[in-house]
Amino acid sequence: MTSLSTTAAISNPVTGERIAFRERTEAGLRFEYALEPDGFAVGKVDHVHPGQRERIAVEAGRLGVRIGGDEWTATPGTRFAVPPGSDHTIWNDGDEPVRTTIELRPALESHRLFETLFGLAREGKTNGWGLPGPLQLAVIADAYRDEFALARVPLALQRALATTTAPAGRLAGYRARYDRFSTE
Repeated sequence: MTSLSTTAAISNPVTGERIAFRERTEAGLRFEYALEPDGFAVGKVDHVHPGQRERIAVEAGRLGVRIGGDEWTATPGTRFAVPPGSDHTIWNDGDEPVRTTIELRPALESHRLFETLFGLAREGKTNGWGLPGPLQLAVIADAYRDEFALARVPLALQRALATTTAPAGRLAGYRARYDRFSTE
């Protein structure tokens, strides 16, 4: 991968998230991440990044945080990291928008995952948690297995389900990435 500097922004009307990609190299992805009041991370449940470390710096607002079952509120100036494989989630814990900078290391294909999930949400193809239907989700989970997984379902089971269900999803026309959502 080459370095990317852009002001390309994507939003998710279901979750209240907004991402402006700032830099992407093989080593990492850096982006501005905002949450509207009542906004939450896609899935609205604890998740893990099996192959990535996440670093978050809060710039404005009150960010609700849960890491490994510990729940707290991060305020401007707070910086914290989530080690690979650690269950966590975030949400807007106030009445004002939250602004953060997030880094994921290594970058892997996280930008594609965000583009796909946010694009599907903009087209009305997700549920109230910002997740698509089972066949589409299986295709996405199979393609982005190092970037994202649900925390409360054993990883081996998720991967087995995605591996066995994704071919049916692809046959039905679902993809892990859609060019129409690309910011490049």
